[in-house]
Amino acid sequence: MKEEDTGKEICSFLEKKVTLFSRYLSLTERMNAVLGEEDKDLKDLISKRQGCMEKIDKIDLSIQQAVGAGPDKHNLIPPKFKGLIDGYLKKLKSIMETVELLDREVTAVVKQEVENIKTDLLNMRNVRQAARGYGGSVGHPARGYGGSVGHPARFLDTRR
Repeated sequence: MKEEDTGKEICSFLEKKVTLFSRYLSLTERMNAVLGEEDKDLKDLISKRQGCMEKIDKIDLSIQQAVGAGPDKHNLIPPKFKGLIDGYLKKLKSIMETVELLDREVTAVVKQEVENIKTDLLNMRNVRQAARGYGGSVGHPARGYGGSVGHPARFLDTRR
């Protein structure tokens, strides 16, 4: 009877894991769609995805505890549950392959956006430095330029 309970328990955990991975996939798809929009809010989607991964990790630990340690423990699962477990594992593999492809797309888009932001920041820095170089010294009283009260204007073409 213990083996049958273990089989049911593992199937239950795998069903929850498939549900969580399906949710993870849908969140990844939404992230991919949001990346194409101008007004992006990825923080919420990223935190939800992280929550799914934490729950999946807990399920993995529960499965390990249910099965136990050692290679011979897997043989204690009844054959009728092995078929169900194989079905869940195939679903998980399919979902994970789809997630991997989407993650690669999302990663590529994000890397491109990071490079674009770096380029924009560099251009803004160069413009700011150029503006400082042209406008910083003109009329600056501490440097003796311009017509401030303490320093009269200097004209090179006047005779004294």
